[in-house]
Amino acid sequence: MRVKLQALATVVFLIGVLLGFACKLWFPQYWFDAYPFILLVYWLMEMVLSFLIDRKGVVENPVADAMQGKHFMKVLMISKMVKMLLTIILIAVYIILVKDHVVEFVISAVAFYLLNLCVETYVVTKRVKSGK
Repeated sequence: MRVKLQALATVVFLIGVLLGFACKLWFPQYWFDAYPFILLVYWLMEMVLSFLIDRKGVVENPVADAMQGKHFMKVLMISKMVKMLLTIILIAVYIILVKDHVVEFVISAVAFYLLNLCVETYVVTKRVKSGK
């Protein structure tokens, strides 16, 4: 599961790079210099959290044993909470320190948060449904 999460996070990162180039070329008024930082932060965050989910929530079959399934879901929900708190901290630090293109930064940060959340939910749901 970790490899799938990391591969999809890398795909999201590459899509973000392409969107950044498109924005810089065709909509330069919306480009801001911190955009690549958002991509890097979310990619690193997904790499670390996918590793922790895989290591701390490791179970052979989360559906087979109720206790292991509960442990896996607890680890997963904690990782989602950490990701949300890190996103809020990232936005707050940017607003306090940089104060430039705040709306664009917040929209981009929330969009990548939601995109990574959807990818993670898809991978975990697929794993739980298949029982692998």
